[in-house]
Amino acid sequence: MARLFLRCVCRNKMFERTFCSENAPNDPPVFHPERVLVLSKMSRYEFEKHKQPYLSEDELRRRLAARGSNYEGLMKRHKIHTRNLESVTEALRSHGVEVKVIQKHEYTPEKVNWADVIMSAGGDGTFLMAASHILTRKKPLIGVNTDPSRSEGYLCLPKEYSGKFSRALDRLLAGKFRWRWRNRIRITLEGYQVSHIDPVDLDDLELGAHDHLGPHRDYRYQSESDDERLLHPSERSLDQTETTVLPIRALNEIFIGETRASRTSYYELSVDGRRWEKQKSSGLTVCTGTGSSSWSLHINQLTYQSTREILRIVNEETNSRVSVDSDVITRVMRRYNNSLMFDASEPKMTYTVRDPIINGVFSVKNPRGFAKRITIRSRCWDACLAVDGGFSFQFNDGAMAYLEILPEDALRTVILD
Repeated sequence: MARLFLRCVCRNKMFERTFCSENAPNDPPVFHPERVLVLSKMSRYEFEKHKQPYLSEDELRRRLAARGSNYEGLMKRHKIHTRNLESVTEALRSHGVEVKVIQKHEYTPEKVNWADVIMSAGGDGTFLMAASHILTRKKPLIGVNTDPSRSEGYLCLPKEYSGKFSRALDRLLAGKFRWRWRNRIRITLEGYQVSHIDPVDLDDLELGAHDHLGPHRDYRYQSESDDERLLHPSERSLDQTETTVLPIRALNEIFIGETRASRTSYYELSVDGRRWEKQKSSGLTVCTGTGSSSWSLHINQLTYQSTREILRIVNEETNSRVSVDSDVITRVMRRYNNSLMFDASEPKMTYTVRDPIINGVFSVKNPRGFAKRITIRSRCWDACLAVDGGFSFQFNDGAMAYLEILPEDALRTVILD
């Protein structure tokens, strides 16, 4: 036991020398991992096989054809992903690195703690999944886009390294890179029995493993003692409120609203400690700098058509003669849209009220804005708080969510020089 303890201490000290201190903003580019955990995406072919395991290959081909999908195309993309995944593992092992390859259902806190470095093999969705459960600044996350012709891979290494990861690894080992810090959102829930709310894995819903209307417990994040779950509601205090920090961080964005998109979301919102505002809308999104170029941008951006019509109305209402040629329209549109985005390292969030209801009873003073801290009180009946499109938490009437960005939650990623 003593020998094991000493080995763990030595390993932790080596880890600190390898990736430096947890809070140093200008850590030198040093990269010498001993253990790497690779989170691989589930290809569409694997998805179909997992969903319909009873089908033979020929039956699967016919089933896909009946839906207008191409079996050969799916198999081709699967082989491209597999080949590029192998280039990652082979390069790491050739340098004496211990490697484990897993998929999402195997991605547990124990596996994360085992590794010095987490790598994602897939696209941005796989990267977001990998990021959500890294809760320390020490542990780097590096993404490899394993199918660059079908995935943008904005969060991953440049596409040129997709099939040639050994070149990227050589640069990492030689210190020819910079650390890139991406701020994330910490979520604290407060309310009746919020510590017993189980996350719903949205990917499992797609696989058909669980009815989307019923609860799905993710056992990877089960607490050690769940005896209270077995108590009858009458045995619990009905006015007992709890506060819990969710065990994941949001790298892109958070969505809060009714589970069914056709229903109106009702909630109260306070931004940076200002007065509460009761709102009805299609839900609320809150994003980081990383997420400001994603869903948030698509919700708020001006289109060419809208920009042209606005400029035309400005001319009519002001008797002006502002040029409305294609070049001016494009420049105005791009300038506005660029103002919606900000750097991933900035310690702030941007929120958007989607389709706000404005009438004689309800109003939304600022449907969009920047914030340091956001507080939401749910007045919904069947609502969720969804993190990066991967996990969803129940968020019904009376529950409160505190959203904030803290320095200790920043994610360590890399940029190759």
